[in-house]
Amino acid sequence: MRPVSPRMTSAKFTRDEMRRLISFAAADNKRPSKPELPTKAESKGIPSAAKKARDPRKGPGPSKLVYRLSRAWKKPMVRNAALVYLPLALLGLIGWRVAADDQMRGAIEARVASVFERIAARPEFAVRGVAVSGGSTGLRIDVHAVIGVEPGTSSLTLDVDELRRRVEALGPVESAAVQFDPQGTLMVRVVERVPVVLYRNAENRLVIMDEGGVEIGPASIRANYRDLPVILGDGAPAHVSEVLSLIETAPEIGPRLRAFVRVGQRRWDMLLGRDMLIKLPAENSAEALSQIMALHYAQDILDRDLAVIDMRLPERPALRMSPEAAETYQIRRAVAAIGGEET
Repeated sequence: MRPVSPRMTSAKFTRDEMRRLISFAAADNKRPSKPELPTKAESKGIPSAAKKARDPRKGPGPSKLVYRLSRAWKKPMVRNAALVYLPLALLGLIGWRVAADDQMRGAIEARVASVFERIAARPEFAVRGVAVSGGSTGLRIDVHAVIGVEPGTSSLTLDVDELRRRVEALGPVESAAVQFDPQGTLMVRVVERVPVVLYRNAENRLVIMDEGGVEIGPASIRANYRDLPVILGDGAPAHVSEVLSLIETAPEIGPRLRAFVRVGQRRWDMLLGRDMLIKLPAENSAEALSQIMALHYAQDILDRDLAVIDMRLPERPALRMSPEAAETYQIRRAVAAIGGEET
C-alpha cells in the first residue's frame, strides 16, 4: 500500500493533481465491459425471468378474450343458457325435424319396436306361471280365466295395473294385488266380498250383496242362502248396514224373518212369518225393535195372531189383528153380548 502523501491529505488539491484524477477516471470508463454469459435455461431456449419482465406481450395473466369469457361464465344467466336452454333448443329442433318427416318417424318407431321385441323375447323375462291366493275355489278359477296369461308370455308386455283392474271388475272381488315375484311368477292376491243380504231388484231377481251394498252376483236358488235376509224396495242397497244393525239388536227374530222392505226410502218394515208386519220408525229403529222384543219376552206378542205392529210412533205403539183374529174376536163379543158362553 502506497503511503499517503501529506499533500493528498490536504483538503485542497493542486491543479495538476485534479487533472491527473480526471484522466484516471476517463481511462476507467473507456475499458470494455465483460460480456454476460447465457444461463442454462437460456441455452435450452427458455427465456429468463428478466427477459420475460422486459417483454410486455408475454405477461403471466390471461389474455383479454379469456378474461372476458371467464367473467361472462360466472353469470348464472350465461351458464343456464349454455347448459340448459341451448340443449333443450337442440333437442326441440331435432324432435320437430323427426316429427315433420313421416318416413323418418316411422323408421325410428320400427327400430325401437324391433329392439323392444328382441329384449322382450329373452327367456329371463318370460312368465313362469300364475298363482292366485285368497277367495273360494270358484273365485280363483274365475280369476285365472280373467287374467288369461299363459306361461312363457313376456312380462314386459303385461300391464300389471290393467290386470289388477280386470280382476277387481269381478263382482265377488273386493280388492286385488298383482305383482311378479323374483322367480318370474305372476302373484295375484284377492280379497273376496262377504255376502250378507239378498236383494230382490226391480226385475224380481235375487242378487247377493255385501255390507256396502255392492252386488256380488246372482242368487239363482233362494234355498242356497237360507241364512241371508232378503231386502227389497227403492234405496234398500244403500242401507244394508241398518239391516245388519237391526238383526244384531234382535237375533231371536231371525227364524221368523222373511224380508226387510224399504218404505219411502226413509224407513224399514219387517215382514215376519204368518204375514206379520212390523212398521219401524225412520229414526231410532233399533230402539223401537228392542221395545217389541221386550213385549215379546213379557207377553209373547210375536206368537199372537197379529197382522201389524206399528212402531212408527214409539210412544204410542199400535197393534192390528189379522182378519181371522178380528172375525173370531167379533164372534166372541157377540156371544158375550147375548149372554152365551164364549167359544
